[in-house]
Amino acid sequence: MEFGMKRVVASVQVVAILNRIYNGRPVSIASVSKESKLSVSYLEQIFSKLRTSEIVTSQRGPGGGYHLNKVNPSVADVVRAVTNTPDSFEPVLNALEWVPVAQLAQGKSPTP
Repeated sequence: MEFGMKRVVASVQVVAILNRIYNGRPVSIASVSKESKLSVSYLEQIFSKLRTSEIVTSQRGPGGGYHLNKVNPSVADVVRAVTNTPDSFEPVLNALEWVPVAQLAQGKSPTP
């Protein structure tokens, strides 16, 4: 399943939210859904990709949810996690390496 641009943007938004609210305890999809206004089923698809790429790990059971494995991952980390980008796109991702998701969560445009 290939992720479209809309889903890539949603994935970056979701990781930015997770980065903001994560405090060491697992974060439920329901709480991310509430913050992002995205459906739980849509988020499950995104989190599946993020888990495969080890940006998050899941914890089952009561009080379970997702742990963020890397504090303030870059936009490039997230895009690589959820897409199969062509080699020709690599220079763009390299430029996004220095853009942390937290910067986008604050609504700021990245400045070099």
